[in-house]
Amino acid sequence: MRRNKNIYFRFKLVAICLVFFRLVPGNCQIDSISKESFHSPHKATVLSAVLPGAGQFYNHKYWKAPIIYAGFVGAGYGYYTNAVALRETNDRFRSMYANGKTPSPQEIADRDQLRVNRDIGGLFFVGIYVLQIIDATVDAHFYKFDINQSLSINWLPKSPTEQVSLNLLIGKR
Repeated sequence: MRRNKNIYFRFKLVAICLVFFRLVPGNCQIDSISKESFHSPHKATVLSAVLPGAGQFYNHKYWKAPIIYAGFVGAGYGYYTNAVALRETNDRFRSMYANGKTPSPQEIADRDQLRVNRDIGGLFFVGIYVLQIIDATVDAHFYKFDINQSLSINWLPKSPTEQVSLNLLIGKR
C-alpha cells in the first residue's frame, strides 16, 4: 500500500511540474520570434563561465575552444612546474636552516624567481579564463553582424599635383 502511495505522489509531482513549466500542450501562445533565430549574449557568457569554451561552441566558433584549452594547459603547466620547484626549494631551505646553515643570496634570488614565475602562471590561467568569457560575450553580440562586407582602402593618385589620396569604399563592389 505504501508503494502505491509513493508512485501516486511521484505521478502528481511530475504532472504538476509539467503544467508549471508549460510542457503540456494546451492554451500556450506561440511566440512570434522563433527560438532558433534568437542568440543570447547572456547565455554565451554564462556557458563560457561555467564551462570554458562552451560559449564559443554556442556561438559556432568551434575552432576557438582548442586554443582556449591549449592556453589553460600551458598556464597550468607553468604554474605546476614552478610550484613544485618552489616547494622543493623551500624544503631544501628548511633542512639547511635545521642544520644551522643559510642559503646563499643567489639561491634566495632563484627561489624568489620561482615564486614570481608560479604567480605569473596563475595570472595567465585567470587571464585566459576571463578573456574567453569576454570573447564569447562579444562574439554573441556580433553573431548576426555581417563582417563579410566589401570594405577596402585604395591609395590612388588623383591628379599630377597630388601625391597620394585615400579612397574608402564601404559596401558592395
